[in-house]
Amino acid sequence: MKKVRSPIFIIACVLAGLMIIETAIYVQALKKEDPIIQVSLIVYGSDASRWENLKQGAALAADDLNAEVTLITMSGEDDAVEQISLIRREAQGGADALLIAAADSEVIKEYLENDPIKIPYAFVESGTGDTAGLTSADNASMAESLIKTIDDNEKDWIKAAVIVDHDRRDSVRERLDTVLNTDVPYAENVVLWERNEQEVDKKAQFFLQRQLTEEAVDVVIALDNSSMEEIIDAAVNLNKDVKIYGIANSSKSAYYLDNRLVRSLVYQDEFSIGYIGLSDLLENNFRKLRDNTPLDRSQIAFKVVDHNNMYDKANQRLLFPHVR
Repeated sequence: MKKVRSPIFIIACVLAGLMIIETAIYVQALKKEDPIIQVSLIVYGSDASRWENLKQGAALAADDLNAEVTLITMSGEDDAVEQISLIRREAQGGADALLIAAADSEVIKEYLENDPIKIPYAFVESGTGDTAGLTSADNASMAESLIKTIDDNEKDWIKAAVIVDHDRRDSVRERLDTVLNTDVPYAENVVLWERNEQEVDKKAQFFLQRQLTEEAVDVVIALDNSSMEEIIDAAVNLNKDVKIYGIANSSKSAYYLDNRLVRSLVYQDEFSIGYIGLSDLLENNFRKLRDNTPLDRSQIAFKVVDHNNMYDKANQRLLFPHVR
């Protein structure tokens, strides 16, 4: 005997089907209305782990703003030509916005002025020599804190060497200018360790090993992560007894701070740099670029850390991002 479906059952099935179709259409419409914003974070250097804190901060902001962050590293440290090619590739290849840590402030600035890219961008950690659209700590203040730390912990008669390298980045240049022009008598004699034109292609570690061998100093000052790691490698290879101070936050610098080869570090809160840098770019700078109004400068906190306080909760969280 053939079953006859009731009209109510048939109507219910039809309504259920219509609801499923309507829901699917609504979901697709939402996807079309709110596409995920693709942000390329273009940094200098080839070591992705060095940028882990900054990337984590940017990723957290991205989660809040319907965005996705991709970290783009270079094959070298200071090659502006390579970084320009990455900026051009990402701007033309589907990125909606760029966050850039400039490898060479002057060259990147000239490129962006002469060949403007058509998507919003801002800078983190190192910019283009001005403060517009840059999120970082105050470099001069960090350098002043570093000098004060040396002055507080060392004798006045020491001989100190300042590593002059990677200063094509405005962050390093600002720190260097502050150290060289300070009124704080942190050392009786200050020398500059800088490779000349014939030595620029020579590995920095080997240059520093030669300097440590040929010129006796009590303290060496490094003003960025790269110089810090290079002087650590040079001192370790020579088993050299020298006190190292610097502005850095790499895992190697933290390790040797724990081992007391590095006496003190000044480091900026790169997690906040990533979070605020991306938030400002997507929430404020999009509008300001559209309206042709100046971009903001966001200054981030920094900390001074030594062997005694490096494992305080706040310092541990920022110095060891891989173990959050």
